[in-house]
Amino acid sequence: MPSGMPPCLIRGVRSVDFVVTNLDEAARFYETVWNLDPVAVGDDSRFFRGTAGYHHVLGLHRGAQPAVKRIVFDVADRQAADALHRAVTAAGAKSTTPAVLTTPGGGYGFGCKDPDGRNLAFVCEAADHADTADRPDRPRKIAHLNLNARDFDASLAFFTGALGFRVIDDNAPLWFLHCANSDHSSIVLAKTGLPTLNHVAFEMPDFDSVMRGMGRMKDNGYPIEWGPGRHGPGDNVFAYFCGPDEVPLEYTAEVLQIDDSYQPRPSTYWKFAPGRSDQWGITQPRSARYYRVQRLFGYSSDGDRLG
Repeated sequence: MPSGMPPCLIRGVRSVDFVVTNLDEAARFYETVWNLDPVAVGDDSRFFRGTAGYHHVLGLHRGAQPAVKRIVFDVADRQAADALHRAVTAAGAKSTTPAVLTTPGGGYGFGCKDPDGRNLAFVCEAADHADTADRPDRPRKIAHLNLNARDFDASLAFFTGALGFRVIDDNAPLWFLHCANSDHSSIVLAKTGLPTLNHVAFEMPDFDSVMRGMGRMKDNGYPIEWGPGRHGPGDNVFAYFCGPDEVPLEYTAEVLQIDDSYQPRPSTYWKFAPGRSDQWGITQPRSARYYRVQRLFGYSSDGDRLG
């Protein structure tokens, strides 16, 4: 960590909530194809866990327009949550008051809106799981979220200033942000001029699980939109798909593990040879469909309200 910077209080992405147009169809997909386990059910919502400890990594909510409802970050304790609340308030963000939560998993935390209108939340003391062993072909957790930015400078300043993320690499138009864990990055900001979702990456336990996941998706009518391949920044293997409502999804594995000694590298370091879109040089460029849906999903207006 650069000298003089306070430590980041965020320990990773805890979960993401989607608004879906067909709740039953989406729930079947994430359980039987994407391979998450259901943990909670509401009248108009479903929640799913990975194999890591978080109570849930995905929430689905019935609605007329597909969107990202909320992005939830994990923090260690109430002291960290309260400190983050002071930081986002000082940065001018609209936020709720930290409180005990009644949402699935419970805990203590608050929600806010960032400069691009994304709904963020910060949660501790949730009812997390003790069983955290890897299971073949099952996602562990959300590895990272790639977020398109309309006001890139304001978004980057908010994530690095108020939230304490560190820019760990850049490969324009992408900036990779590291928090208080060993993963290369947990947030990626894309300088696209749009306030939308680029994609959500779910971490698999190994490369074979990614490959078998590709086969399972194809078997169920979800073609591979990009991959398999290995990225530059993060060194992770990848495969990309369009899920229900065409939401952009990634299976990934072998994410680079780093510590404070890691030296960020600029875009010039990461450029591939002409005709390549990954380290290996074997995969075709992403599909036209995937390029389209990487700019499609906006943010729900009410996701900052936690209960």
